[in-house]
Amino acid sequence: MKPFSRLLFLITISVQAAAQLVVNRVNINQLDIQYCQLICEYPGLGGKARVYVDYGQADFRERINSELRLFDEEGKPLERFDTVMQAVNFVEKNGWEVVSFQVTHSGAGSSNQFIYLMRKKKQDGNPVFIR
Repeated sequence: MKPFSRLLFLITISVQAAAQLVVNRVNINQLDIQYCQLICEYPGLGGKARVYVDYGQADFRERINSELRLFDEEGKPLERFDTVMQAVNFVEKNGWEVVSFQVTHSGAGSSNQFIYLMRKKKQDGNPVFIR
């Protein structure tokens, strides 16, 4: 019975951890917002993606913990996302959907920027529509 209880506990923890979209130590799924932007940058060849989430907070890029990252059991940030699509899929699994996107490029020596407008889904998986 103990192994079954442990397995059930681990499954419960992993489901709860996956249902959080934490930015600056704030779970934005619990905020009264409908849209956010993922601003994704590649620093260069072989580098990991930097992913910022703008949900309307002031100075979102200037904070120490401004990047979207996964967190371990102790609340410490893990590595950055390897790719932009890894981050987009993570956010989608946590209750958001892509509404639109754009790609910007400033020129030689600069990084590409991918900007995704995300909308919160309803609980049943359908998008939220605001009138």
